[in-house]
Order: sequence, then structure tokens, then C-alpha cells
Amino acid sequence: MAKITDPDKLSRSTEAGAATPDGNVFFNLTSKTIELVDDSLWTDVANELVDSNYNSGGVSIQTLYSFLKEQWKSDTELVKYAFPMEAITAEQFEFINGWVLTDFKLIRDGGFAERDANGVVQKEYAGIISLGTLADGAAQPYFAFSDDVAKTDFQYAGQVNEPILIFTEGGVDDRNKALTVFVRSAPTGTSGNVTGYQFVQTSTADIGVTRLATQAYRFPLSQAVDPNVTLTVAEVEATGGVFDDMRIEYYVGSESITETGTTFSVGVVIDANTDDADTNPTLAQIYQWVQNELRKSTDINVSPGDVTADVIGLLTDPLVAFVGATLKTLRQSDGDGVFIEGVSPADLNNVEFVDNSNTSQKYPFKVGVNLDFNTNILDDPNSKYFLFYTTNTGGNFGTANTVAVTKDAGGAVEGDVHTSAASYTGSMSGSADGAITASSRTFTVTGAGWTIDELAGKILSVDGTNSGKYYILSNTATVITIRADGKIFDVDDATATWSLIEPNVNGGTTPRVTFTYNYAGNIDGGRTQDTDADITLVALGLEKAQYAKAASSITKVNSVTVPVSNPLERNYDDPIGI
Repeated sequence: MAKITDPDKLSRSTEAGAATPDGNVFFNLTSKTIELVDDSLWTDVANELVDSNYNSGGVSIQTLYSFLKEQWKSDTELVKYAFPMEAITAEQFEFINGWVLTDFKLIRDGGFAERDANGVVQKEYAGIISLGTLADGAAQPYFAFSDDVAKTDFQYAGQVNEPILIFTEGGVDDRNKALTVFVRSAPTGTSGNVTGYQFVQTSTADIGVTRLATQAYRFPLSQAVDPNVTLTVAEVEATGGVFDDMRIEYYVGSESITETGTTFSVGVVIDANTDDADTNPTLAQIYQWVQNELRKSTDINVSPGDVTADVIGLLTDPLVAFVGATLKTLRQSDGDGVFIEGVSPADLNNVEFVDNSNTSQKYPFKVGVNLDFNTNILDDPNSKYFLFYTTNTGGNFGTANTVAVTKDAGGAVEGDVHTSAASYTGSMSGSADGAITASSRTFTVTGAGWTIDELAGKILSVDGTNSGKYYILSNTATVITIRADGKIFDVDDATATWSLIEPNVNGGTTPRVTFTYNYAGNIDGGRTQDTDADITLVALGLEKAQYAKAASSITKVNSVTVPVSNPLERNYDDPIGI
């Protein structure tokens, strides 16, 4: 049944809803109550007050007023009693002469007051109506006044059209407080098939209201599907993953931020990688974790945030929003700016922050650069790489003054292709405690404790007489045997210093080195910052990879890949003992 807007669809019941009603409005003439009845015992289904969607049912308050006029005019019993209602406008009424409703939640399209027999206002209700559509048909709207520490759900899910209590004589008075109406639906669906929904909220300030009264107020509340939500709540809240290292910090004062190269202040910091030890999360992961925090009914502020009052997630302001591919922070209602730290270097160009002065802040443009090598480099444990500017005012490639490319973090882009420390059972490194027997290609460490053949395919790095890196063929608990088709030991050494290295396979078969290039600020060799850089990548190994170089350029894009292909080395020779 849709909302009743015709008094002809209302009828007087001779019994209350708890008995056997035969109409949808019951007057208790002794207690002066008006009961709006919806009961399955009543057979007039076409005029039921409650629909499957509660807020599309109910009765317009103007319609109820009109029905009461008709009843008092035509009923010789009712006319003996003082009339129950007074109309101020079509959306503002008063129940007078001591009359009250028993279920105000079935009223639609208006607000009202209740006056006692002496004309004193006992309660006031404001009619709250939402405008727009909600993508989540099961969305549960809720509201809160400015000093509330908990939400109040509207009676039923879906679009809103119902009164809320704003004043009680001798009790709470919320008329001068800001009111905010929220919809923050959790994602629906199952893993891999998730539908997310945008957060929406609107307040009395947004509609130009400073004091609530007994009338109808219309709040824009349109909700759309959120394409940036792809995870279930369980996936975001699961332990042991990237979400474990996130927190939100709210500050009483201003936090000074310097990470972008420009100093500014904010009042809220989202730390996306608190221990700085794990992989930085993606922007989508940060966004979904923050949204999940803002659906919580608990305090979401974490030390070193120093706000002492609880910051209740579902009552606080939104913090982030995607605009296209850019994740932007949102200024808070108290004027505070918001910063995100722990952003992945690859995403630095796609984040934007608002500071306390309502100024937009961004990182200088940086480029994630991938140096890709072929399988000959992979198969050469001693391979190295070097990155130079092809042309540079300080010196072009191929000259004595060749200028090396430097990373945003500092230092030249050069080094061993294979560098990651290994982690297996037993010893991982040692100082002068390894014994090398060149003729048998074996390396022995007493008490090493390795699992048999777990080191096969890994790299042994040795310092001293046999300095270099060697691919491992097999191992026992204490003895490593290196491959014969690569670099092999030169001489025996009873006191070798060593370590185990994980080959650079980049999750597959193509070795890769990554770094961040400060496109906006790099002035290597006197070059002009914020311009494209012509570069030359040099790579070579010993027994498997010949010398090779590749020319490319770093342009103003988020990510650049520079591949180099090293021919197979067939002629390198380093005989044993010579």
C-alpha cells in the first residue's frame, strides 16, 4: 500500500489494534489518544497503513487532519469532544486539547506539536523527508544531533519520510542543534562479486536551517554505487594482511606535514603503513579501509592522535573520496585538513590532500621506473646494472663526465640485480666460518642446519679470495654444492665470509629493479627539472650475460618501464687456480 493521501481510505475502528480492529484509525475517548492501526486481522488490505517498504506507507498528516474533520462533522459522539488538531500549514500541525498520537512513526509529510489540555506544548516533532534515490534498496538511514555519541536509525530502511522528536517539556531540547542525516551502507555480495555504495549525508546547515521546528524538512540524500569498493567487510577486517598496519589519528592541535616538500598543517592523519615495514597499500585498499572505519559505532581515533573525546566512526565526517583515479582527502566540518602517509611510491601522483587552510596539497610529480632484464641476467648471479643520462649538460653518456641518474630517495641508480636477503632454515650468513673446496665446488658450514635441497636455485655470495656470487645446485644440512655451468670457486678457502641471496625473479622469470624518479625536482648534472629525461640503461654479468645497453626516456607519466636484453655470454672464462 502506498502512502495514504485521501481521507476516504481512512476509516474509524471500533476496537484498538490489540483487539479486533475493523478500521485503521481508533479513538480512545477516555485517554484522548489516536491510534493508527495496521493489523493483519483487518481485512481491508487495500487500505493498510504499513507497506513492505515502511516509508512508502503511512498517512500524510494533512490527510489525517482532513479525516478528523470529516469524522467530527458527521459523528454525533465525537463532536461532543474538543477537536484534536489545529492546522498551521499543510505540513505543520498541532495536536491540541490533550490529544496525542500513539504511533507518530506512521505520519508522513509534516511535523507537529502536542499540547496538553492547558495549551502547554509537551512535545515537538520535525518531519524529515529525503530527496533522491538510494542505490542500496536495503540502506538504513540514520540521524544524529551535533552532540550525540550514538546514531538513531530511522524506523525502517529506504528513503525517509517520518517525524523525529526534537523537544520534550522538561527533557531534551534538540531544536537548536545541528541535525545530520546519514546513509553509509556496507558493501553487499560475496568475495569477487561485491557491490559497494557511496556514503551520503546532509545536514540542517546544508539546507539553510538553524533551528528545527514542527514542520517538514527535505534533505537531499542520493546514493550511487561505488565502483571503488571491491572487498567485503570480512576481507577488510581480516587479520594478517595489509589492513593491520593502518590507523587514523585525530589531533587537538595542528600536525605539521613535510613529506611532500611543502610544509603545511592538518588535524587528521591517516597512516596507511604504521610500521613502515610491509608493502604500502594501494589507494583502493586505503579507501576501503577508511570507509569501513567510518561505519563503526566505536572510537576510531588511535594514538598518537591526542583527541580525548571519542571519535565515533559512523558519526564523523567522511575523510576520503575518489575523483577519477585520484584519491582526495576531505576537509572536516571543524576546518581540519587530512593527510595520508604510507602511500605507495607508484601512487604519489594520484593523491591530493586538503590542509587546515583549505588549500590543496600534492606531491611533486614522481615517476615509478621499472628496469626489466631478460633471462640471461636472471641466470647470471653476478649481473649488475647502471643508469645514466643519455644527454645532460653535465656530461653525455659515453664521455668521462657521464652523469648517473639518481633516485628520489637518494643515490645513483646502480647495483647488483640480485640483492634480496634469503630466509630459510638454518644459517643465512657467516663471518670467516665457511670452508670452500674449489675442486668439488663445495661450501661447508659446520652446524648450518639447512633442509636438504631447500637452497637449490638460490645464490651464495662470498667475500674474500673467491669473491663473487654463485648459483646453488644442491645442499645438505651443512654443505652447499654450486653449479658447474656458471662462475665456480677459484681456490680453496677455509675461512670464507658469506651470505645467502634470493634471486631477483620479480614474482616470475623476468628480473626487475624499481625506483622512484623525482620528475618535478630532479636537477642531476644541472638538468632542467620537470622535463623529460633521455636515459641509457647498461647491464652486464659474467658467465651468462654479455654487456648490453638500451636507450629510453623518463616522461611525465606515473610509470615507465625500461627493458634491456643481454645476449647470452658464450666466451667468458675464469679457469680454476690460474
